[in-house]
Amino acid sequence: MQSRTKSAIVGFLKYAIGIAALVYVVVSNWGPKGKNPGIQGLLQQTPDYRLILPIGIIAVTIISCQILRWYILVRAVDLPFTLRNAFRLGFVGYFYNMALPGSIGGDLVKAVFIANDHPERKPTAVATVVADRFLGLFGLLLFATVFGGFSWWLGDPRIVQNAYLTKIVTICASITVGIVLGWIVIGLIPSARAEALFATIGRLKFVGPTLAELGSVVLMYRKRAKAVYLTIPLTAFAQFLMMMFLHLSVRLFPSNDAGTLSEHFVIAPVGFIAQAFFPAPGGVGGAEAIFGYLYTLIGRDEASGAIARLTMRVADIALGFVGYIVYLSMKKELPKMEEEPEAVAVPT
Repeated sequence: MQSRTKSAIVGFLKYAIGIAALVYVVVSNWGPKGKNPGIQGLLQQTPDYRLILPIGIIAVTIISCQILRWYILVRAVDLPFTLRNAFRLGFVGYFYNMALPGSIGGDLVKAVFIANDHPERKPTAVATVVADRFLGLFGLLLFATVFGGFSWWLGDPRIVQNAYLTKIVTICASITVGIVLGWIVIGLIPSARAEALFATIGRLKFVGPTLAELGSVVLMYRKRAKAVYLTIPLTAFAQFLMMMFLHLSVRLFPSNDAGTLSEHFVIAPVGFIAQAFFPAPGGVGGAEAIFGYLYTLIGRDEASGAIARLTMRVADIALGFVGYIVYLSMKKELPKMEEEPEAVAVPT
């Protein structure tokens, strides 16, 4: 009972933080701001309805790519699983992560569900989810590195003359190179020695257990590298669509101070990574504030970035509703859990 009470309090606080942040963003961007007429002004305009269908198709395709990526990772470790269940659980997990900040995370439900028939393989099932999230993070970093670096190399003034954006590209490139080198090095180290190394890292305070968990997941999939390489093009395509998702969303209202495609390719990955760490369902409130701030880094109105993310939020809610319908259809099949274990919070 004490655990349930604690979980309920934590869930309430997450909702409170998200709602408070969202209210702040809406209120601060309600009236005219710079070139932007504000949320109130945009709501009085006629949106470009031609963009609604492409935005919806992009949103559905993104989540489909993410589900297919996870399915490939699950099958790579020989867990019995069907593509149908992958899509069912993928949408249910989306609903959980977006709408239910309480005791059960969508990722945990997915992992436990596929391990139900093989309880002894639950750690492996959890590892598939961690690997899926880690690949999503790597895809965002790689995207910012490749496209941001390419625009920088071509001399795009929006990138070259912006110290913030060049710094973002440099940091993303450094982390990406570090991940690639780590992947190569782990492949050269004998498994026994690598396992001993991760066990030692696990004894470090604070970050040790998390790093050790990531290390064991990387080691497990290093032995199944073909599956990982197969997911990389799928991840790249999904990340490209995420950038286009933002790019079209900010243009739904013609008078918005919209950024260029190259600018979005640099700031969007950073925004998607940062919002994953905001302690609210679906990053609500925090995501809008983050994208508003990132828009100021490219010399545009904060309101434009916030409104773009709010537009994307509508699509998120629609997908969450689909996930809720799927959840109702398979509610009796889902595992019952009371507590959510600590996990690495990285984006998809």
